[in-house]
Amino acid sequence: MLTRSRFLKAITIALLGATLAVPALAQLPPPDGSRVRDAVDQTDRRIQHARDLLAASAGNATAAAEVDQAVALQTIARQALNDGRLAAAGRATMDARIHADRAIALLQGLPDPGRVQEQLNRTREMLDRARDRLAGCDVPAVRELMRTALDMQTRAEQAYGETRYLAALQLTMSARERALRAQQLCNAGESLEETVSAALQRTDDILARAHEVVAANSNERSTRLLENADSLQARARAEAQANHSRVALRLTRMAREQADRAMRSAGRAGRP
Repeated sequence: MLTRSRFLKAITIALLGATLAVPALAQLPPPDGSRVRDAVDQTDRRIQHARDLLAASAGNATAAAEVDQAVALQTIARQALNDGRLAAAGRATMDARIHADRAIALLQGLPDPGRVQEQLNRTREMLDRARDRLAGCDVPAVRELMRTALDMQTRAEQAYGETRYLAALQLTMSARERALRAQQLCNAGESLEETVSAALQRTDDILARAHEVVAANSNERSTRLLENADSLQARARAEAQANHSRVALRLTRMAREQADRAMRSAGRAGRP
């Protein structure tokens, strides 16, 4: 039975979810009635599975709390679905499913979702560094290893979004191993300063392309994004000159992301 405070907390979480951005890894169903109903039904099955495991266990307070949260959020999802608020129902049921799957993971001895997400983040950062270091390496085997590593990391992130935590962990660790092998094959053991220099140059190349794309199909959003990218890259260069290498790497990658978003926005603006 849910306590009053826990139920109110669950309601607050759901209401915040209706207004805040959903984490990138959360795979929400589109606002289509039949698909949202299917998602709600699937969550019901996951909650029931978690309840069955909990009933058969010797007692696990953490898992029980996760099940309680899942039930509270699923109740909100059902009410939103009945009211025709499909987007809110989709968000609430996916949040409920995450809690149910966390309970299942705890009860079945599967990897903790928080630990898996941490490993995913570490691998993504490592892959970004490896791409910067290997930008000038023309060895075919290295390019193939990096292509495979990036593909496996994408699949790992998709698996996490589907709450398949063990698969996500296995895939991301395999991606990391391939990236390490690629760097060994190319003798990419240069200093951090050399990595920063390569990263800055890569961002400069992307920025040059972004300026061409935005100039051809500019809109307010793409222009603003590109200005942000230029500003971030300028700050990255200043940090690099001050020997703040890790800060410079973070800033230049942020600039690269903004430039990519500017090009996507300009591309949409240029469509008939």
